[in-house]
Amino acid sequence: MTFIIAIQLNDSIIVTADNKEVVIKKGESTTHQENSISKMHSWEKGIITGTGESNLIHITVALFKEFDGLEINELTKCLEISRHIREVELGTEHFQIQTTKLICSSFIEYGAQLYKFESMDDKQSYRMVLVEPMDITVWMFNPNIEAISEDLQNLYADLKDYASFMNQTDWMNYYINRIAPIYQKQSKVDPMMSQSFDLFFQTKDEYFYGHIPNTQNKTLEFKEISTK
Repeated sequence: MTFIIAIQLNDSIIVTADNKEVVIKKGESTTHQENSISKMHSWEKGIITGTGESNLIHITVALFKEFDGLEINELTKCLEISRHIREVELGTEHFQIQTTKLICSSFIEYGAQLYKFESMDDKQSYRMVLVEPMDITVWMFNPNIEAISEDLQNLYADLKDYASFMNQTDWMNYYINRIAPIYQKQSKVDPMMSQSFDLFFQTKDEYFYGHIPNTQNKTLEFKEISTK
């Protein structure tokens, strides 16, 4: 079950996702896989990730990328079609399929923007929601956030735009060292997620993708960042 932290700043975005996968097999309840996987999917304008049933997310992203020139709002239709495919395969009563939702980033004129794709209940169509500036989205399976509530509050209180930093490295180190302890602490409470995580930073001009094993017990410090 995915643990996602997505931060929308005024001029940039940051998305992190853990690496533990849970797979549903036909005729069974959930099967817990200990695989370490990346849950982030690149597209020409940014990244797509989500929580819920992993195969449903994979099919949605593949369908969206299959057709050149699709606008970002078409992701809702791809998610609808993919859900129907998985329900034909597995039935309509799987909680993971019912609760699958996506978050997607895109370059825009003045920075980068996050969009959420979700349904309020299993009887409604999916909708696209623009994430407002200086907002943090946290998606998780285990609702117990007692171990990380203070860290999340501090993260929210300390939000700073990319333009506030002297350079890109300082910006990334600032957020990585506030997010890493959250994954470490919550993974001890929630066995369905990993303490390791992938991260994605995006500005109006470029993006950076990386992986944090998160086994350290001291502050992380990157001296130089290679971007795409």
